[in-house]
Amino acid sequence: MPQPNATPMNNFSLEEEQSDSNYSRKLNLSFTDTAIDKVASVLGGYVPLTPPKSPKHIVKPQQQLVLPFLQTSEENEQLDQSEDVSDEAVEIPAKSIPDDNSPSDYFDKDGQGFLVSNNNDYKGRNKKLQQQRFSILYVWAHNSLNGEPVPNDHLTQAAQRNGVYDQNYPTYLKEAASRFFTKLDGAFKLNPSGRTEVSKIKIEMQDSDLSGLEYWNSTRKKSNRSPRATKEDAQRVEQWIHTPSKFDSFDVRGLNNRSDLAILTLYDITKELNVENAVKPSLAYEYLTKRYKTVSITKKNLSDTLSDKRYKKYFERTSEGLYYLTQEAESLAESWTTQGSV
Repeated sequence: MPQPNATPMNNFSLEEEQSDSNYSRKLNLSFTDTAIDKVASVLGGYVPLTPPKSPKHIVKPQQQLVLPFLQTSEENEQLDQSEDVSDEAVEIPAKSIPDDNSPSDYFDKDGQGFLVSNNNDYKGRNKKLQQQRFSILYVWAHNSLNGEPVPNDHLTQAAQRNGVYDQNYPTYLKEAASRFFTKLDGAFKLNPSGRTEVSKIKIEMQDSDLSGLEYWNSTRKKSNRSPRATKEDAQRVEQWIHTPSKFDSFDVRGLNNRSDLAILTLYDITKELNVENAVKPSLAYEYLTKRYKTVSITKKNLSDTLSDKRYKKYFERTSEGLYYLTQEAESLAESWTTQGSV
């Protein structure tokens, strides 16, 4: 009688009979799972598996699955190897993304030293992240193309030209600079965290399934009414008009049209005094009429001039209804200070 064995066994039998001669042969074999792997190719073709007779081995018929199971394990090893190869194949292009994408894939030069973005969606989920991601990408591109840091003023003007600027931009830029930039004499270049962030931004910008806040569509949806001046604004104007300016000796009576007066006002505030990056029309009017008392223009005329499409080449508007000068208007105002007249 066979002794109980804790190790599962695979039982095989072979029986042969021959008539007239009373010839017969009976063969009984038992193999462990390990052993069957070695003899299966030899016996599998002509040694039949007989169902177990003992109730103790009621699960033995399932042992017929040993061979396929062993084959499946080998196949799994092959699949695992294939997956390893696939992982390596996917990893290679992922690593090459920063090398394959140059600044020219994201920006064009405008001929005046500024970069103009060809994709205004930086995949930020809100306006703040859109602005910060623009700043990071711009610094990377400027560093790469020019081999030098980006001056703070240049970056602010670039944000204006690319339509991402509003009154919150300076604050958000300061936050991004503290994390991702190294500041050298008032100019920025990427630090290691910034380079990592650029790689992330570029990957997400290439993902067509991702989209950021469409800040460019909300710019003109707000009320066309300009923000009103506050008491704090009045106090600021009083400080500004007592600050020296190159135009103090300039004869403003030579400015014969409203667009020239508007250019003078915005240049004085945003460039000469450098106290604002963009200005409310009402604030601009208060400053102009209090500092240059000989000018003749109404608040409505000044506001209409700033929003007039005929003067679009001179004035840009933020989503908050603030105005600043284009590069062409800045150059025109600078020529007045050089020549002393219009």
